[in-house]
Amino acid sequence: MNMVKVFIKGQEDKELSSFLRYYPTRIKNVGIDALFDRQTIFDFKDGCNQPQVAQFVAKELVRKFGRKIGKVVFSCVPASSQERNEERNKAFSALVCKLSGAIDGFSHVKVSGERSAVHGTKMKKEVRAKRLEESNTIEVDASFFRNKIVCVWDDVVTTGTSFCAYTAQLERVGAHVTNGIFLGKTSYRYVPTY
Repeated sequence: MNMVKVFIKGQEDKELSSFLRYYPTRIKNVGIDALFDRQTIFDFKDGCNQPQVAQFVAKELVRKFGRKIGKVVFSCVPASSQERNEERNKAFSALVCKLSGAIDGFSHVKVSGERSAVHGTKMKKEVRAKRLEESNTIEVDASFFRNKIVCVWDDVVTTGTSFCAYTAQLERVGAHVTNGIFLGKTSYRYVPTY
């Protein structure tokens, strides 16, 4: 898979990359390549292809960190609730770490409360305002993350808000977040890749 460079304002000191371009379902005039990438992302969210994605992520981690991989913590941006976080990230994080040799940070992050998921939905202004009022609390184990090199994973990056908020929280407790890896980077203008 070719990696797509990701730019998030304020995160220029980090290497950010994505495996796929994600075109939301409202973008209709796309080719078979974009439809395949979109389905790959949907399958990941449904837990159908996590072993294959874990292999790609592990390979990218080893490429980036080499022999230092055993000192790197792999941590997923938490999902919207603890239940969703466990469904989507627990086994995936464990498999990525088993394949790469990275340290699994999953059990050192807890989510309490719940907020609505946003991917795949076209939100009206009133729905978006309601979502901003909802909240969940993400608790990170400060003693675990302090002075650790951390790679942050998220399935889809659109504006980078979730990545930035989670990275800032990790860095406040003393972690050194060096990079972010995403399965998909949201794009709105289709460019064929074949």
